[in-house]
Amino acid sequence: MTENTSPESSPEETRPFAVYVARRAVLYSYGSLLGLFTMDAVVKLAAGAPVAVALVLWLVASAPLLLFLPGLRSQSPRAAAWLSFAILLYFIHAVTVAFVPGQALYGSVYALLCAALFSALVYWIRVMRKHYHITLQ
Repeated sequence: MTENTSPESSPEETRPFAVYVARRAVLYSYGSLLGLFTMDAVVKLAAGAPVAVALVLWLVASAPLLLFLPGLRSQSPRAAAWLSFAILLYFIHAVTVAFVPGQALYGSVYALLCAALFSALVYWIRVMRKHYHITLQ
């Protein structure tokens, strides 16, 4: 694979393989975390919660993550760095949820997805900086 001077200059197929894999890992773990929040809202609906309550809880969990979507789409390392800080707050919440009786499985999956997203973000930022010689400013 050839190396480009800018992450936005050409399609993903011409990017270095490490950048491609790292970006895919970020997008898959980001989507999985949003999917987990959606699944949790559906479970709450099935348990008898009103639609408005399930929707508000889903928005409270997902809205902060969705704020970073434009930055991830434009492949901004700065947005990825800020998302990695935000994910640490999600991780703290996930660990506390894991210790709630009856929520151990959900909390564990939540914590694992947060750790996977954080790791993927850090790796993606590192390979972007290495291959494209860019800074986070």
